Amino acid sequence: MTGSPAIWHTLFPSSCYISPEKGFLYTHFCLTPQLEQNYRALPKLKKIIVVRDLRDVAVSIVGQICKAPWPGMTLEERNAFKKLPFDQQLLFVINYEYDVYKVAKNAPNSNQASLARVARQAVQYALDTKNLVVRYENMVGEEGGGSLALQLDELHKLAKFIGLELEDEQIHHIASQLYGNEQNPFGKEELANYQSTFSKGKIGSWKTAFNEAHKQAFKAKVGKALIDLGYEKSMDW
Repeated sequence: MTGSPAIWHTLFPSSCYISPEKGFLYTHFCLTPQLEQNYRALPKLKKIIVVRDLRDVAVSIVGQICKAPWPGMTLEERNAFKKLPFDQQLLFVINYEYDVYKVAKNAPNSNQASLARVARQAVQYALDTKNLVVRYENMVGEEGGGSLALQLDELHKLAKFIGLELEDEQIHHIASQLYGNEQNPFGKEELANYQSTFSKGKIGSWKTAFNEAHKQAFKAKVGKALIDLGYEKSMDW
């Protein structure tokens, strides 16, 4: 949308300024306390919070652990995980918690591994009215199981939030490029393997993946976050 590359970061010096022409900051939950402090030192920083149905996130995490090393898991733990039936893998992901300090040696990026930790921080940022909340489900369009109307509306809100004036033709072009993994948002060859994080990208995959045990475990662990993020109105689902 901006024509600028995404700048991946887990630590950002508060004294630094990046103009829109040079790029924009990009990271994922959970944010470290140091990074949050750096953000607070940038009062003009606009935060766009992208959220997704956490049930679909859980299903996606199973695939990602099978694909590549996962923060918080040793090689032995991951190999054991890969041998489990899918139902047990999904239950493990839903319940997975860990002590950050105990896994730091093997997983320096361990803040991102726990679904429950991610959910708590996502809710915190999504409820802050100064931030713009963008729903994954509204961005994937018809190819991802959503709709073109929702996709265009979400893009218009996003453009307005960051101060871009775009014609409808430009918005439609951006929408046509969003779904899938053909586009490299980083603009750097060394990050080309980012595509490995994309699987099917369809919304609602949890509906065929969850059994009753998964539902009960999920409600106990992150059910309230699902309500706070607007994906359910109650625990009755």
